[in-house]
Amino acid sequence: MLKYLLSCLLCFSLASAQAAQDRDYLVRFAGTFIPERGVVAASIRITQSHPEVRELDLTAPQSRFRNFSGDGKLVRKGQRVVWTVPREGGTLSYEVPVDHNRGERFDARMVDDWAILRLDDLFPAARVRSLKGAVSISRLELHGPAGWIFESRYGRVIDTVRVESAERRYHRPTGWLVAGRVGYRRAKIAERLITVAAPVGQGMRRQDLLAFMRWTLPDLVSVFPDFPDRLLIVGARDEMWRGGLSGPGSIYLHAERPLISENATSALLHELVHMVTGQITAPKEDWIIEGLAEYYSLETLRRSGGISPQRHDKTLRQLSDWAKRENGRLKSPSGGADTARAVLVLNLFQTELTRHEAGSLDAVIGKLLNGEAINGERLLELTEAQLGVDSPALRKALKTYLAPAAG
Repeated sequence: MLKYLLSCLLCFSLASAQAAQDRDYLVRFAGTFIPERGVVAASIRITQSHPEVRELDLTAPQSRFRNFSGDGKLVRKGQRVVWTVPREGGTLSYEVPVDHNRGERFDARMVDDWAILRLDDLFPAARVRSLKGAVSISRLELHGPAGWIFESRYGRVIDTVRVESAERRYHRPTGWLVAGRVGYRRAKIAERLITVAAPVGQGMRRQDLLAFMRWTLPDLVSVFPDFPDRLLIVGARDEMWRGGLSGPGSIYLHAERPLISENATSALLHELVHMVTGQITAPKEDWIIEGLAEYYSLETLRRSGGISPQRHDKTLRQLSDWAKRENGRLKSPSGGADTARAVLVLNLFQTELTRHEAGSLDAVIGKLLNGEAINGERLLELTEAQLGVDSPALRKALKTYLAPAAG
């Protein structure tokens, strides 16, 4: 009898596994870079044995995505394109202009011998109508002029590379990409594979970046253990936006941006924190997200010995002056003076924990980021739970500086 039951259980498990596999479908995301036209000719090809996928409803503004064609039915609805996928699958093709201005400079750019952009902007997000439990098996394929190479958060794209996203069933490529005549350096730091890649001749200090990561990343990973296993840092100089920008598993940093600014903060560390918190889908208040990025930028430098305790304290005084001068508040969106105020409030939380010998703010932040909401009320609740008592000082700080919700 036992043997019979085990046999039935095994058959059921195999059948369930086969049923799940039968619901998988193949997606190939492809792009051909055409510098002389300033566009990427992109396509999404779906292969399926059953009609696992019925429809892709793509976020495709006409200013960014054009010349759609493909198998099956296509309908543009304002800023969206709805693709009814044929039963056996099919291919959707379109073009994407690469250059994108951020003020007077570019946060996406393609010239004759290189390109930097987000893969998110090549392959738009989509609402997918599919069979329940259907999961894409996705691959990325990229082409360009002779001699071009492509570095992505998934590794170098030679023929194709597997694309996976733990939080989605429809896996599409995301994160920063650098293509063309590219120089790169790789290193394993804090058990993570770090790649620094940039167009040749753009002044990107690849070895400096890796050295900086060697002394700071271990401390950052200890606070944010969900830091991805792979990280790509890209950058350039000519006409590119003069700051840092985060993306999934990747960072853009202008080639001339200092690793440590004169105010003892770091745009790179700031964006690395954003990269981690950007993975979180729970509702988030912007002042906490911006405050955490700047607070741990400063704190990581202090812990790693990059700045002295005296320099750390001086920076806090400067942030206090800024917040007072411009009436910084805890609000969303968070401007510069508001973020300065947020850093000071987070530092007050740590000061209160230290005074009560109740450990580090790191533990509170870990619970906050893994919860259902990231807001001031939850931050206070978790901190007081760690303190073991109510804190009049923290309650007063939130009451004093927390701006009323909009609307």
